Amino acid sequence: MTKTLEHIRKSAFWVLDALQGGGVRKHFNELKIVQANPNSTKSLEIRTKNLNKVLEHAVKTVPFYSKEVNGADLNIKNFPIIDKQLIRDNFESFRSSSFKDKHNHEVRTSGSTGNPFILYHDKNKRDRNTADTLFFAKRAGFELGTKLYYLRLWDKQYQKNKLLSFVQNISTYSVDELDDIRLEMLVKELLKDTGSVNILAYSSALDTICSYLDKNHPKQKFRCRMDSVIAMAEALTPDVKEGFKKYFNAQVVSRYSNSENGIFAQQGINTTKDSFEINWASYHIEILDLNEDRPAKYGEVGRVVITDYFNYAMPIIRYDTGDVAIMDVDQDNGNLVLSKIDGRKMDMFTNTKGEYISSHIIHHVLQYDGIEQFQFIEELNNEYVIKLKMTRPLGSTEEDELVRIYSEYFGHGAKVTIEYVDHIPLLPSGKRKLVINNAIQKPARTKKDIIEETDTMDLVS
Repeated sequence: MTKTLEHIRKSAFWVLDALQGGGVRKHFNELKIVQANPNSTKSLEIRTKNLNKVLEHAVKTVPFYSKEVNGADLNIKNFPIIDKQLIRDNFESFRSSSFKDKHNHEVRTSGSTGNPFILYHDKNKRDRNTADTLFFAKRAGFELGTKLYYLRLWDKQYQKNKLLSFVQNISTYSVDELDDIRLEMLVKELLKDTGSVNILAYSSALDTICSYLDKNHPKQKFRCRMDSVIAMAEALTPDVKEGFKKYFNAQVVSRYSNSENGIFAQQGINTTKDSFEINWASYHIEILDLNEDRPAKYGEVGRVVITDYFNYAMPIIRYDTGDVAIMDVDQDNGNLVLSKIDGRKMDMFTNTKGEYISSHIIHHVLQYDGIEQFQFIEELNNEYVIKLKMTRPLGSTEEDELVRIYSEYFGHGAKVTIEYVDHIPLLPSGKRKLVINNAIQKPARTKKDIIEETDTMDLVS
């Protein structure tokens, strides 16, 4: 029965896509061609065509690019490097005149600086992201229609209703609710699952699962068929990989993506390599010098700069993601890979019991309108400050609600205060930290002390 339902879900997805014009299937097939050999003549032809089309579209219909690249050759090197702040400051100038009056999907993220950031995706871009998600999930062992355990912060922007979760065969767990009760529920659900099992989760959530099993079920061997485990949003530690191998006999792979664009790269399975396969089919990716707008050498750390081939509503060309990585040549096949991703650093919180909790809870604050910037500071193990730069002050009811929500996260006796500020100070790097933890004395860098934040969010639609 389980297999039949999985097959029905998979068939229904592709039938629905066909009825809507077959956009996802078309993109999926193109991904297979390009990613099979990114340097083949056919792949290079497709990549060049997609790049030239978006560059031409941007210059013709987007005010910012019409001005900046006016009269210059349509060579990507003639386009300026952009970032979140530049887009925020010139938001309307980045919107294509051809898509302003069409239905576009709003994508909202806090980014790395605490400033809420918005982009628009057109339908074709949404189809491409869906195809990317299916393609790279399949690369990790996932088959469309099979069960997906999805662990992330489930706020109102992403929450799925029960009917949609059933149709998509998704079991959702919010990382801000992963206490012993919810973790035991997850364990029992996995134990009774008779079909294919797949997990998509923040790396810290996978770590929480392993720690829980170490404490409560150290000898448990799960017999479920775990086909894929994909870690997102944070760096994947060796401990998590070892834990899932021990308890589930499953290999965990790390995914590098962000919510404003999509999936940039992902680790492979059945390999000892930790390098990331780059999504050359959907993005032109450059690694530039940390201080100058020139290519970094292979093997050297540089800034990740991406060009999105498919977002025509708001073309994103030479966008500095704020992440740093190393590009290298795979000696086995000659393809360029990301050998290391050194994403943004984000401290974790501790609650009033001294236990580590996910820093992703900070994103709940974006549910309140009027926030331009925010920052969370843990001063002591029971004192927390939420700094807000607002276009308008929160109402007293909203303030009380915000304090209540975060007091529950931080635990009994937590003292949460809201502080309105004119700005959030910049670091020497020009960035702002979302989280500052002054309560922890760090004699050494450990997995419990630091999470490598790659500012990623999932794209399952």
